[in-house]
Amino acid sequence: MEDSGAPREQRKIVQFGKYKGRAMQEVLDSDPSYARWVLSALAGDATRNQADFMAYIKEHLVDYLDYSKDPLLKDAWYLDSRAKVLDQHGLDPELCSYTETPEIVCCRVEAISGEAYRSMLDQDLLRRQGNAVDPELDFVVRLSTGIYFLKPEIVNAALALREKYRENERADKLHISAGTPSRVINRYWLSDGGICNISTGKWTLFFDRRKENADGLTDLDICYRLLREKSAHVGDKFSFKVSTRRPNSNTTDQQKGVVVVYCSEDNRVDILLKLARLLSLKHGKYYWKYHTARYAKDGVKASDFCYVLNN
Repeated sequence: MEDSGAPREQRKIVQFGKYKGRAMQEVLDSDPSYARWVLSALAGDATRNQADFMAYIKEHLVDYLDYSKDPLLKDAWYLDSRAKVLDQHGLDPELCSYTETPEIVCCRVEAISGEAYRSMLDQDLLRRQGNAVDPELDFVVRLSTGIYFLKPEIVNAALALREKYRENERADKLHISAGTPSRVINRYWLSDGGICNISTGKWTLFFDRRKENADGLTDLDICYRLLREKSAHVGDKFSFKVSTRRPNSNTTDQQKGVVVVYCSEDNRVDILLKLARLLSLKHGKYYWKYHTARYAKDGVKASDFCYVLNN
């Protein structure tokens, strides 16, 4: 039974996994990559004890990575200090929702100019409306509790960052066409367009996305080009997506890019062996997981199958 008289900070103890019994702050200080992994691996499916640690991580973890030193990311709109409010609401500078969040269901801005919206700000017209929406002022967020105009700080941030965002988008198009995901900064993933359903599983492969060869290509770029151009050598029963340069909070090593290959349980070994030949995979253990999350008793996400790639 917990000692209710103990100082609050002393009761912040990890209750699961390899650091069970250790102070939460101690884990953050000694192994921040594990803390970031917990946020990724247990997102959306955590026990109460796990959720307590996740909440502590979100409040106390300091991100030690300085993206301003990356020549590609230093001009990314989402690293601008004004982008925080947009990120909190799952929006980009076009005020479009890029994630499915319960807070923002619909957000359209085409019907009103920035000048007209500033005028609305001056007149303090940003308040809850009735069920009817004037199509001339279709600059709203629709919530389950009603229809609201956007908060001033959200739109002001979007207006301030919009041109930088569009410059990022224009640059990305060139790198997508060139087959260099390691230089794409606005999107998190490039996909082959294949459809992945929940009955499939996935192989997760890691490649360097920072170090470039003499041709200016990283290992991730080379992998993406091979998959895009020679996927017929692997077969037609798989689909894939490749991470980009954009920092992802779900990744513990920003040096590595991720290739996720989806396939069925029936042909997972055949797919891996063909990938090994095509991508020159290193020998060692490779883990396949069902696309739906499954967890071991200690709360760690469990792999469903391991294949040892040998000579």
